Amino acid sequence: MRVTTCRLCKTGHLSEPKLSFPPTPLANEFLKEPVPQDVFPLLVAVCEACGHYQLTESIDPERLFTTYSYAAGHSAANIAHFEEAANHQVEKFGLPKGSKILDIASNDGTLLKAFKKLGMEVLGIDPAQNLTSEANAAGIPTLTDFFTAAKAEDMKKEYGVFDVVTANNVFAHVPDLEDFARGVKIILAPNGVSSFEVSYFVDVCDKALFDTIYHEHSSYHTLAPLIPFFKKLRMEFFDVEHLPNHGGSVRVYVRHEGAGVRSIDGGEADRLTALLFPEKTIEQKVEALKEKISHLREELSEKLHALKMEGKAIAGYGAPAKATTLLYTFGIDNSVIDFVVEDAPLKQGTYMPGLAIPILPSSAIAERHPDALLVLAWNFAESIIENNPGFKGVWIVPLPELRMIQP
Repeated sequence: MRVTTCRLCKTGHLSEPKLSFPPTPLANEFLKEPVPQDVFPLLVAVCEACGHYQLTESIDPERLFTTYSYAAGHSAANIAHFEEAANHQVEKFGLPKGSKILDIASNDGTLLKAFKKLGMEVLGIDPAQNLTSEANAAGIPTLTDFFTAAKAEDMKKEYGVFDVVTANNVFAHVPDLEDFARGVKIILAPNGVSSFEVSYFVDVCDKALFDTIYHEHSSYHTLAPLIPFFKKLRMEFFDVEHLPNHGGSVRVYVRHEGAGVRSIDGGEADRLTALLFPEKTIEQKVEALKEKISHLREELSEKLHALKMEGKAIAGYGAPAKATTLLYTFGIDNSVIDFVVEDAPLKQGTYMPGLAIPILPSSAIAERHPDALLVLAWNFAESIIENNPGFKGVWIVPLPELRMIQP
């Protein structure tokens, strides 16, 4: 469905597309057979009123999220990140044991496991039944549903309010951001704190992380539009932390207006100022990103073409959702890549969306002996290479800069 009104402020109209990508299938729609799949426009526009960047197309959330192929607990890096996040927030806010933690879009419960180890009382909510079943089986109480303001009212009656409400890698997914934030306000304790992590659009532009643009991510967040957004809801955006995960993310902290949990100190004000400054030039950064994508496409195509001309076999490593955008944007299909290996069992035995490229377990590297491996999960390139010392071919890391690594 075409969107013309801003998802964030609900008043501004969307501009003409600022970034245009080839139409793609849904990035997490991994099928067991290589059959034709629906493709949808992938266009990024900006709200002419508040400056919020977002997709011009909206996909039914039921189709996107009720079964989900990404499980956070299947990545050692994710586990470590969420353990750090739980420890950091317990220390940052001096949370006593027994504090109540709600994680929205809690996936398989990886973050809540870390909070539970620290003595917290935890609850998760996520629409993906396959993941909530896994979380509940692991002892993490989790509701299977979408989080909305109406759902928050129901949850408040049954569970009360929460001292900390987290929402990681979901504030970019939500079709109605105001309703979601109102839900957080409803279920957050009077002196509680809410934090959410989201990909930072300034980093996407500066580091050419364009493959993080796909249909699940309907919003591309900068900080400036969020300040009046929360103010309108009588909530305070009071701190932000810049994180390296996913190539560049921000962890934003909000609370009830005038809650008095703690005031903004100099360090927090400095962080916010430092992050807001580059947003003054975001329009130029978007233009530069378009040029960078074109350059990277030509550079990678030349390298892959040269390898194919030499008769080399090329495979991919990793099947993250963002790989769909990368492959379609760079025009890479099963005539270039023979197969993709993936460590997550949920994706093994399926095909890359729309491309008829089979996804196999990593044992296929030793069985099929490719000459080169294109690292589609490029943000984990170092650990992937380290964990596969037996591969003696060429590693190709496409982003943020093209690298060819020969062990």
